[in-house]
Amino acid sequence: MNTTLKGLIISFTKSVDLYNYLLKNHHRRTAIVAYSIGKEMGLTKKELSDLVIAASLHDIGALTVKERDELIHMDVENPMPHARIGYYMLESFELFGDISRIVYYHHWSYENNQNWIREVGKVPIQSYIIHVADRIEILIDAGQPILLQKNKIIETIDSYKDTLFHPEVVEAFERVSKKDKFWLDIDNMELNTLLEEAISDSFAVELTLEMIEEFAFTISKIIDTRSEFTISHSFGVSEVAYKIAELLGYDEVKKRKIRVAGLLHDIGKIAIPTSIIEKKGSLDVDERIEVQTHAYYSFLILSNIKGLDEICEWACNHHENHDGSGYPMNLFEGLTEEMDVIAYADIYTALSEDRPYRASLSTEKILEILGSEFTEKHGKHVYEVIREHVEEIDRGCKDAIRDGENRYHLFGEFVGKQ
Repeated sequence: MNTTLKGLIISFTKSVDLYNYLLKNHHRRTAIVAYSIGKEMGLTKKELSDLVIAASLHDIGALTVKERDELIHMDVENPMPHARIGYYMLESFELFGDISRIVYYHHWSYENNQNWIREVGKVPIQSYIIHVADRIEILIDAGQPILLQKNKIIETIDSYKDTLFHPEVVEAFERVSKKDKFWLDIDNMELNTLLEEAISDSFAVELTLEMIEEFAFTISKIIDTRSEFTISHSFGVSEVAYKIAELLGYDEVKKRKIRVAGLLHDIGKIAIPTSIIEKKGSLDVDERIEVQTHAYYSFLILSNIKGLDEICEWACNHHENHDGSGYPMNLFEGLTEEMDVIAYADIYTALSEDRPYRASLSTEKILEILGSEFTEKHGKHVYEVIREHVEEIDRGCKDAIRDGENRYHLFGEFVGKQ
């Protein structure tokens, strides 16, 4: 597929920073600070790579505005839930094993250094670096010239040395902070430039389809974990889409690409507030328009990943309709059967799930809705395949939803640990 792990990481981490409605620029600035400190401390290329990737994703577990606002205090009272969520989101991708552990501990107090969590492992030095870098970033007032703030920030960070912050990290920060370039880079360096420089060439390996599936599953957890009502959605869509593709006679490679498209189809929802996703009533016009933008953001994210052209096309156009009434491109032509597969899989799975405003629907009701409301939009051929094999498809969909619910309960138990 000619997709490299490095390219995948750069595209995704840059997208999180650009499009996440909570964290715009926070990850970029934190990663720049962390990289400078890590180099000053003499970290190896691999350690620096893990540091920068972890810093670029460290707050993905902060799901709501309230959680984000709680993180702007110097000594966060209860930082572990969002850190545990971030760990949970990332640990399923085997190559992110060390990175997920760094994220887990990125608010760990130095005073608590010896009390690490057995199931996770010891606290990596990169976690302590991100802790300092993160706090430096939240101390910066974007409305004031950064060079006028540096002395006060240095003084504040130093006051927590040996207690909240690792002393070696603080000392490294104090050394690099003497250079104006350190501060000006925070405002001006692009994340893409940092990632290209910092991520080791050992990550420039071409991804197998298995690795892409694994990474897509990790990304789907990042999107779906934001609400208990969507915890199994992307996984369900991927399994239903795979089954439909199988019934259509697609070869194994194409079926697995369809599965990946199902896992990634809602990636653009990273830009949508959780309050809208979990709203218990009908969405108003403004909210509905905002939700619809997720397809556009999905395209912005996936189109930058080399080698995923087909997957991007199928995933990002699942809301396009044959009559031109869809979004975000309002396509009248060029719609493919593969897009219809993802579209029907998305609708079938959504109607099979409990939502804040309704309970899951019966198989008979789902078929009725698909037949009456969507055959003009997404074609009759895929619908007929679903209708003829509905018991088989429904069984796979229900199994996927049940699996997601089980993972959600395990996830809730893990996040609740102290």
